[in-house]
Amino acid sequence: MKRIIGAVFAVCSIFVLFGTVSAEGPKIAYIDSQKILYESQAGKEAYKQLNAMKDQKSSDLEKKQDRLKTMSEQLQAKSATMSTSAREELESKYDKELKDYNRAVKEAQDSLRQKEMEFLKPFSKELDEVIKAYSEKNGIDMVLDKQNPAIVYATQKIDITSQIISVFDKHNQEKKAKAK
Repeated sequence: MKRIIGAVFAVCSIFVLFGTVSAEGPKIAYIDSQKILYESQAGKEAYKQLNAMKDQKSSDLEKKQDRLKTMSEQLQAKSATMSTSAREELESKYDKELKDYNRAVKEAQDSLRQKEMEFLKPFSKELDEVIKAYSEKNGIDMVLDKQNPAIVYATQKIDITSQIISVFDKHNQEKKAKAK
């Protein structure tokens, strides 16, 4: 029973605090960051550069893949008629080429990921500044991102963290006093 009364007190306190934030309630909006990234001019330019880089790396990888395919076909076609040492040498070359190809694929992926981050970091910073300015101009208290469940922007007037800390501390003090 004491827990229920304490919980009801805490919930009522939160509602009282929410009521003091604004009589009409906070103005909340959302954005779709993925759509902004793909449809904005800056995003299109960044992806144009990334796609050019991706195409170049894909072309290089296709050449290596073709070389591997040729070696594999040689192994299958000639392995029965080759001497053991010649077959082992060809298998060794194939294994080396396969490792080289796998390394090149990983390096290409890492390089593209790094370039994407290089392009997106300034893009993201500028977008945050634009969102903040737009929100302040239009009286928006909080902006959420549809793609990423996070708050992109929030005004201090809707931040009730310190009030919740006070209520929570008071609740815990009362709980300790009753326990004694």
